[in-house]
Order: sequence, then C-alpha cells, then structure tokens
Amino acid sequence: MRNGLYISVLIIILLSGCKKENLIDGNPKAVNTNFTLVPAEFGSITTRAGVAVDENNVINLWILQFDGTTDASILVRSEYKASIGNLAELQIVLNQGVNHRVLFIANTFDSALFNEANAPLNTFTYLQFKQKTFSLSDESGMFTGGATKYLKMYGIYEGVVPNKNSSVILYRIGARVNLTYTSEDVSSVPDGTRFRITSVQLKNIPSTSSFISNPTNSVVFTPPSVIDYPITTGSQTGSSGQAYSIGDYSGNVSYYLPENIRGINSSVGSQHQKPVFAPEKSTWLEINGEGVSSDGRVNEFVVFKLYLGNNLTTNYNINTNTQYNISLKFKGVSLTDARLEVVRISDIEIVQEEEWI
Repeated sequence: MRNGLYISVLIIILLSGCKKENLIDGNPKAVNTNFTLVPAEFGSITTRAGVAVDENNVINLWILQFDGTTDASILVRSEYKASIGNLAELQIVLNQGVNHRVLFIANTFDSALFNEANAPLNTFTYLQFKQKTFSLSDESGMFTGGATKYLKMYGIYEGVVPNKNSSVILYRIGARVNLTYTSEDVSSVPDGTRFRITSVQLKNIPSTSSFISNPTNSVVFTPPSVIDYPITTGSQTGSSGQAYSIGDYSGNVSYYLPENIRGINSSVGSQHQKPVFAPEKSTWLEINGEGVSSDGRVNEFVVFKLYLGNNLTTNYNINTNTQYNISLKFKGVSLTDARLEVVRISDIEIVQEEEWI
C-alpha cells in the first residue's frame, strides 16, 4: 500500500510540473509569434456539358487560439485586427503551448463576431466554433465589405506555440459556379427544335454556412434548409458585381455559394441520369427556355436541370475554394433526356376568361 501511494503522488507532481512551464504567476505565458498567410489558389473543376469581388485580399482578421486540437479544446486567446498589412510578416501574441490550434478567419468585417460576449475565453470550445454559422437569403450573403466585396477566408495552424514563422494557407469560405452556354442552330435538321433560353437560376443552396473551409471535405451533410437564388434574365451586373448575359442562344453567368456536401451515388451511369439519382437538397442549375421550330413557332416549354458536383455523373459535392466551370452546348430538344422537362404547346389547355361589362 505504501508503494502504491507513493507512485500516485509522484505522477501528480510530474503532471503539474509540465503545466507550470507555460505559466507566469499562474497565468499563461504570452509569446510573440510570426505567421505568413497565403490565400490559396481558387481551385478549378471544369465540367463540359473588371471584377467587383476581390477574391484574394485580406482586409481584416480574427485570430482564435485553442488549447488543443479536439472538439473539447478551449479558446484561450482571441484578437480582431481591423486592418492587415503584409501577410508575409504577420506578428501576433499568443499563449505558449504544445499541440495548440490557431484559427485565422479573414474578411468578416465584424469585430463582435468572436468577442467576449459571443466567444468567452476559457469557456468557448472548438466544437462551438464548428457549429457557428452565418446565414444567407440570397447570393449577397456570401460577401462582406461595401463598394468592393470580399470573400470570407479560413486558415488553420496546429502545433507548438511559438512557432517558427509557419505558413498558413487561407481558403475561401465558398465556391463559385461559372456557366457559359450556346444553343446550336438546327434549322437544317428535319423537324429540328432549337432551345431558346429565357432564364437561369441556381437552386437548392444551403441557407447557412460554417466559418470553416476545407476544399477536400467529403463528409456528407444535409443542410437544415435551402434557398433558391433569384432568377437571372437579361444582361446586366449581378449581386456579385460580375457582368452576366442571358441571351437567347448564348450566354454566361457566375454565382457564389456555400459548401454543400451531398455525397456520391455510384448508380449514376451518365450525366443524363444525374437528376434521377440526386440526393435531397443537392444544388442544381435550372435553365428555362422554349423549343423553337425552324419556322419560328414555339412548340415546347423546356426546363433543363444540371446537378452540380465534382464530376459529371456520380458526385454531388460542392466544395469550398473551388470553381465549377460549366460549358453547355445545346443541340436541339430531346424528349428522352432526363435533364429536360418538356411541355408541348399542344398538351396545354388554354382557357380564355372574358370579363363581362
């Protein structure tokens, strides 16, 4: 019994001794640290089928230090920098420690986001950070700033503090979809019908986003709610500041949106089948138009659905810091294409109501 008691006391003393190395008068030891912040390349996925948004600059920055790398880790230091100078020479004060996690959240333009009231020191956990979100009712919710719009960014460092001038990559919190389309002339094709586009709309976008950006994330998550962006028509400047043109037979438009990881379905054998197997709340582009015959008559009303993802078939994931470049070439209207909803004019019952005087 004496030997067992002696060993237990010795272990407690050793553990306490490790903690004291990072304390001064019982308080955490503050140390100067240097980081180099590097905005990541805006990754691009190409899918066949004068910018007012500043995608690369960091204007302001939140720095959050947690005392470990688990969900239960506690926030021990936070700082908001309203302006940032040279990203290659970022000097900050952190608490000395081993196996700490330091987060960098850029371009929030919100000095209260992680202040003592919203993220109290020594209480706020990393799990609570992961659960923190921002909301959007339309595309404008993806941007911060004023006349010039910015994208939020996220970076992470894990390791010893102080570090040796570690480099941290900042990933954009959001993705970008770039659509271009053409509709070929089919007047030389017997009974050919040309698709005339009237509008484009991005649908099933998550209405919230976390402050984390991991471009390789593949953990399937069903968003609590989704929204549709406003219908895009004509030619003007969108909410992102990007010019767009929705023409009858050619056009282009870009959208910014949050992450939406809806998974992989190996049952999809071709792009034509993607709408059939789409998981609930997957993001898709809806292109509306008309089927026009060679003599100019409108024969059908047409809706084309293009489900987005990291490939043309099985993947339904929208990852952050990724551009989805989509080029569509329409070659008439096919009634057997699952991506098309076609309503023939002859199938529509038209009732004319007369107003009696």
